[in-house]
Amino acid sequence: MRQVLLTALLLTLTVPASANGRAACRVVYGPPLWGVCYAEQVVWSAGPLEVALGVEGRTWPEGSVSAYTLLGLYMPGWWATVEVGRGLDSWRWAIGAGWRW
Repeated sequence: MRQVLLTALLLTLTVPASANGRAACRVVYGPPLWGVCYAEQVVWSAGPLEVALGVEGRTWPEGSVSAYTLLGLYMPGWWATVEVGRGLDSWRWAIGAGWRW
């Protein structure tokens, strides 16, 4: 678990700084207590729509590092994303949405 977080943190800190990149780490208390770090780079955008490539490391449900592609729609009051990723042994996907306040 510690190696996964250290790897993800290293990736987060070594991504070249650019106006289109994002990187963050967070700890989540579920339970269980787990962590996730990611670094991503926008490779295409048109208005509120963007495509980004990224790397994510997480400690739950098991430690893993995966590469992913994100399709995001970022509107003034809300946002939505679809993510498809591949780790060493399996595929993963995620859907996210939220509103700004």
